[in-house]
Amino acid sequence: MITFLKNISRRLTITQVIGIGLFIRLIAVFFSPGYAFHDDHFEMPELVFKWKDGISFLWTGSDVHVFSLIYPGMMYLLFEACHAVGIHQPEDMMFVVRLVHALVSLLSIYYAYVLTLRLTAQKDTAILVGLAMALFWIFPFMSVRNLREFFCIPFLLAGSYYIADPKAGTRSIFLAALFFAISFSIRLQVIFIPLGIGLCWLFHKPLHKKAILFAVAFGIMYMLTQGLFDLIYYGDPIASIKEYFRFNSDLVNIGIQPQGPWYQYIGTVAGVVWGFPFFLLAFGYLYSLRMSFHVKILCIATLLFFAFHSYYSNKQERFILPFIPYFIMLGIIGFREYSSRNAWKPWLKKTTTVFLIWFLLFNTVGLLVLSFTYSKRSRIESMIYLRKKGDVSNLIMEGDVSLQRPPLFYLGKHLDTYVLAADGDLNKLQEEITKGNKPAPNYIIMAGNQQLDERASRLKTIFPSLAAETRIQTSFVDNLAHWLNPKHNQNEDWYIYKIN
Repeated sequence: MITFLKNISRRLTITQVIGIGLFIRLIAVFFSPGYAFHDDHFEMPELVFKWKDGISFLWTGSDVHVFSLIYPGMMYLLFEACHAVGIHQPEDMMFVVRLVHALVSLLSIYYAYVLTLRLTAQKDTAILVGLAMALFWIFPFMSVRNLREFFCIPFLLAGSYYIADPKAGTRSIFLAALFFAISFSIRLQVIFIPLGIGLCWLFHKPLHKKAILFAVAFGIMYMLTQGLFDLIYYGDPIASIKEYFRFNSDLVNIGIQPQGPWYQYIGTVAGVVWGFPFFLLAFGYLYSLRMSFHVKILCIATLLFFAFHSYYSNKQERFILPFIPYFIMLGIIGFREYSSRNAWKPWLKKTTTVFLIWFLLFNTVGLLVLSFTYSKRSRIESMIYLRKKGDVSNLIMEGDVSLQRPPLFYLGKHLDTYVLAADGDLNKLQEEITKGNKPAPNYIIMAGNQQLDERASRLKTIFPSLAAETRIQTSFVDNLAHWLNPKHNQNEDWYIYKIN
């Protein structure tokens, strides 16, 4: 197996590797619609949907949005371009969005390759890293999502490439600052990576002046990107940063988010790389601290990012995504360096072969499954079904899960829906409908299969003419995610009823 990978890495070119990455991403573009997390739908398409129609998307009680609007602004322009060429249906626009994201993600493959080549001067190692970026099982699926934590990765790797320039002149430093500033505007927490690099330079005597230049360059590039946007939009160049810190330093806001111990992300990363291979990559990643200066500072900088998220109590799997490419890249670099120095040890070759076979087997299965996965299918297809009906006045979202936010972008309407828990008070619902100022509902969406008949019978006491329309089922991976973590992955079949 080791010999097989060596032969592949020697024969392939980076153009071929990018072509492989493009092919598998195009599969995801065509066959993996939907959204993975609430954030990549409601912080992107849904926000732009409201923004475009002049409806407030603020939700923290502030006049400033809690995240940067540069990335949603890109989506806004993309939606406008779709309308300009006659693409109007939400699912068609999202196809274009997936395609654009897939193409941008190819930069991750390229910059991971050239960065590895710059760090090691070994083409075969760089090709292996490029292949990992192209075919690692979650990357094609994540590359077509509208997820800040993943969309920032190409820009992070580009910044890392220019900062790893062994001669690091003014041009390289300013280019690195530009790409890091762009990634920062997309996902604020990635600041720990350029911060870690800057601190390493500052404490390395020959690079004091370059560290100061890098800090100045980053400040300039921030003002030309996020700072300029915030200044024009809010009148304050750091408005979105201040709002983000205000919201995420509030103990009440922190408390309602998923919590976890400091070591949780170690388990997350180990799970993502399929268990046993984690030991090889983790060893290689830490071994890279013994290598060249630029390899070492990337390891320290990304460890700083990892340490912050391990310390911060809000633990969501997606937060750690920007770390994964660095972990894989530095893990491969470090382990190949160690194994080349210890090739004479039989146990090392045997262990590596077993772990590689394990990884390739599970990675291939995961890649094929995820690349064909329609995530959150029931939620999206329900909205498409109702949009095609063309007569929705309002909805009642019924169930015991978080249904206050159906993906209305696919419905094409802005609705203030009614929400009813499965055992909620029907009298209060009826009073809200008759005495409130929201449009009366003419459809009910019941989520989940538990006690469905009893719930429907209960609703018929106030809606006697309630009639079942259709059932929209979840995808296989939605069901699998729910089975693995039912507390945080609330995936369910949706049953649509018409109030006649």
